[in-house]
Amino acid sequence: MSERLRFSPSILARLGEELVPQADQGIMELVKNAYDADALRCTVKLERTSVEGGAIRVVDDGSGMTEADLVEGFLVVGRSRKAATAPTRRLGRIQVGDKGLGRLSAMRLGRKVVVLTRPFEEPGIELRLELNWDKFDEAIAVEEVELSLVRSPTTKGHGTEIHIENLRAPFPRGTADKLARNLLLLSDPFREIHADSGGSSDPGFTAELEANEFEDLQSKVETSYFRDADFRIRGTLNDHGEGQFSLLDWKGEVLYSSNATRTYEAPKLEFDLWHFVLDAGRFSNKSSTLPEVRAWLKHIGGVHVYQDGIRVPAYGGPGNDWLDLNLLRVRSPELRPGTNTSIGRVGVSNTAGALVQKTDRVGYLESEAFHELRRFCIDTLDWAAKVRVSERESGRRAERDDKSKRTAKASASLDKVLAKTVPDTQRKVVDNAIERVLRANEQETKVLREELQLYRSLATAGMTSAVFAHEIGRPLELLDTNLGMILKMIPEDRRKDADRRVGRITRQKERLNSFISIPLKLLAKSKRRRGRVDIDPCVRGLVDLIAPVLGHFNVEMEVSLNASTSAVSGSEALIEGVLLNLVTNSINAFQRRSTDVETRRIRISTAYDGDVLIMVEDNAGGIKDFDVSEIFLPGVTSQPDGTGFGLTIVRDSVSDLSGKIDVDPLTEFGGAKFTIKLFPMRALFE
Repeated sequence: MSERLRFSPSILARLGEELVPQADQGIMELVKNAYDADALRCTVKLERTSVEGGAIRVVDDGSGMTEADLVEGFLVVGRSRKAATAPTRRLGRIQVGDKGLGRLSAMRLGRKVVVLTRPFEEPGIELRLELNWDKFDEAIAVEEVELSLVRSPTTKGHGTEIHIENLRAPFPRGTADKLARNLLLLSDPFREIHADSGGSSDPGFTAELEANEFEDLQSKVETSYFRDADFRIRGTLNDHGEGQFSLLDWKGEVLYSSNATRTYEAPKLEFDLWHFVLDAGRFSNKSSTLPEVRAWLKHIGGVHVYQDGIRVPAYGGPGNDWLDLNLLRVRSPELRPGTNTSIGRVGVSNTAGALVQKTDRVGYLESEAFHELRRFCIDTLDWAAKVRVSERESGRRAERDDKSKRTAKASASLDKVLAKTVPDTQRKVVDNAIERVLRANEQETKVLREELQLYRSLATAGMTSAVFAHEIGRPLELLDTNLGMILKMIPEDRRKDADRRVGRITRQKERLNSFISIPLKLLAKSKRRRGRVDIDPCVRGLVDLIAPVLGHFNVEMEVSLNASTSAVSGSEALIEGVLLNLVTNSINAFQRRSTDVETRRIRISTAYDGDVLIMVEDNAGGIKDFDVSEIFLPGVTSQPDGTGFGLTIVRDSVSDLSGKIDVDPLTEFGGAKFTIKLFPMRALFE
């Protein structure tokens, strides 16, 4: 008696729905199949998809499928008749789908699928195949369900239609939005910029969505504002791994270029990034408006990857900063592009198959080739930043030289005017008065220079902290995986003791992870924007953020928020910086040997009495070593290794908020108390 291996119908769900869990990505696989079939156009039609029972239709004008393609390819799960590196029959395209699994995810969305295909090789013939998933679900094994393939005459041209009918669940608006965006980005909206096809016979590929409710998104994405970018960064890598960097102006003219100093083990590629300076003044002489460009970048901004002309998700998608643009921007905010100020494209030729997409078709496996591709793109951005910094510094030197010459010229002109208009008997009095003014200006300039140096040092420290925090976070992610693997290697009889010891390491890792997240969150760009700041939520947010730090130092935080809906004009970053410095001062006070209390306590309270009040106090013994009038001076500190900058930052930040700060060196609470008084927002306009 002979038997054979059979498969339960549930395997279809696992292979389709679980390997490609996102419905929009499953449909995108069908669209990619149309591209591989040499289609010029593919249309996805959504019909009544907001409710259960709707339909999705994917229609293309490609080469269609022959009976052999259907029987030996389409109906064999997990098998693809495509050769990954072989060009397509008619247009010579490099194919982008090769696993034969992606289509299952989309086709299982409905209870029935009808496939209509008209092969290029057999004009006038249409093949019809119907899959009723309910029959599969009722069967014991997949092989029990018989399928019929019907041939019939037709007047339609070659192509394929896949009708997914009787949807099991509504198609959510969010998923539809993602599908619309992915369709519009799939066939490279940058193609007009890269029109140099090199003699290719491929006229291009267009994917579109038919659904009335998505016309607003489609119109926004199809509009192009590339010509209004302030500059363009470009990097090219040839077949030998040799790279070249360029910086272009808004007209596309090369301003600077240079060869890469190393070679890269990555496929041939082109990297372009358009950077927009989103300032209203920049748009006075442009064809677009600032709101238009902001909306455009919101929908398709980011750096997208195109393999042989077709987009690879999820690079450049919402929240996918795969080149760390925002982290790099922290180092030089005014010169670096971010995910909300730029749009980029990496066009890569993968004919050799060096880059391999993941099973779920979302991104590449992180091979050496992918790491080298990413390294080249980051090196391109670093080179452009250095060029722009050098250009800025040259401009500053030229401006300083020009100002020096103009000052000398103005001084000579003043002497001539005085010689003509001021009598000799009064000249000395006038010269002395002018000298006093100049000395006062020089003193003011000296103070400003010193403050500038101070804040440059602090900015460097803050940015370095953020960069290190980001880098430290990566190895921390590996700890959990490695600890789990180590536990599996420990004999069962010693597992309980090992779990206890590993638990200690895990708790310390979580504490360290919470510490390093603080500078990254405090440096968030959204916190630096000026506008309305609601005091109580701002204070509560900071307290929640630093809770792990307080726990580490055994400090109890008391919070009493009574400013109700009071708001001030400023930025969250300024207010959080003030509070964080005051709390850090209290923690340092607790660390001093002379401070010995049973329970370490810090109290933050808010109130409103016509002004917005924020009070920070502790029971660390008060201010004893310094005169209160000196504590806000730079460099004054009671810590042997302290900087003495914290309270200086507090003073200047409160001043920037148009407020005042008072200090009581010792209160009944048991320590110093700082009271910050800020004007409520409405009072600024009275």
